[in-house]
Amino acid sequence: MGLTRILKTAAATLEHTFHVGETGTDSTTTVTVSVTDANGSSVASGNATSAGAGRYTFALAGQSQTRHLTVAWSGTIAGAAVVEADSVEIVGGFFFSLVEGRASDATLADTGKYPTAALIEKRLEVEVECEEICDRAFVPRYKRLVLDGTGNSELMLSGVNDVRSIRSVKMAPSIDGTFTSFTAGELAKLAITPDRVVVRTDGNVWLEDRSNVIIELEYGLDAPPEDLKRASKTRFRSRLNQAKSGIPERVMSYTTADGAAYRLSIPDAYRTGLPDVDAAYGRWSLRSGVGSTEDARDVPASRLLNFDPQNYSLFHGGVR
Repeated sequence: MGLTRILKTAAATLEHTFHVGETGTDSTTTVTVSVTDANGSSVASGNATSAGAGRYTFALAGQSQTRHLTVAWSGTIAGAAVVEADSVEIVGGFFFSLVEGRASDATLADTGKYPTAALIEKRLEVEVECEEICDRAFVPRYKRLVLDGTGNSELMLSGVNDVRSIRSVKMAPSIDGTFTSFTAGELAKLAITPDRVVVRTDGNVWLEDRSNVIIELEYGLDAPPEDLKRASKTRFRSRLNQAKSGIPERVMSYTTADGAAYRLSIPDAYRTGLPDVDAAYGRWSLRSGVGSTEDARDVPASRLLNFDPQNYSLFHGGVR
């Protein structure tokens, strides 16, 4: 499954290629396309247009809000009915435009060596890597969370930071029960704490059970800080030219012919190996140790402990 990111409100042409082994292969029947959102609701459908050698395209209208889409391509390849899926993320922005990326170094002006498709691919790699290292998004993005109800007014939003807004909430009394959407009034009464807890301030609770709360939200900053944006373009150029280095991939240090010795900065799970890039990422990461030689770790949430018995205990007695 491939991933494509598309700017909110922008129309786009989706592409998919069917392969038999390594050979692009046309379908012997009309290829149909079905686009659904994260809840499985239909967004668009229709017939794809053939571009030859197994490649098909489909026009997607601009989407008004950030969201995740699944694009299913159905055809008959080598006599078999197949359905192949791609993932599309509608986003509120990019770290930098393709024009900015190409203009970041004079060598990238050669569109033969650096075609637009390569720039799009490497920009996506850089954004995904940076978000993994920093545990946050630097432009608006969408998230759908399936959570366990707690039986009290507080619910932890796992795996997401910098929440901008909660778009919708559905809750059921049990995992196999009927889900009911929160009203606009109930959504307005949700408060989000700095440590990612969403609190019901209307006196109601999150019904206790497994996977019985579905929350759709938007998270991320308005735009990346300038130093991180500059660092991401440096990383972008390194990804475009990764195969052109004359240094073997496994080398940690090397000595030149004139005797000068160099020790290389080595990439790690939370380090790119580029000192300037790692320094900028480390400044904005929500992990400790990013960009340094130590192991990066999740930073624990910081809030006062509340020893008041929960779930409306008979002996609750107030906060101590």
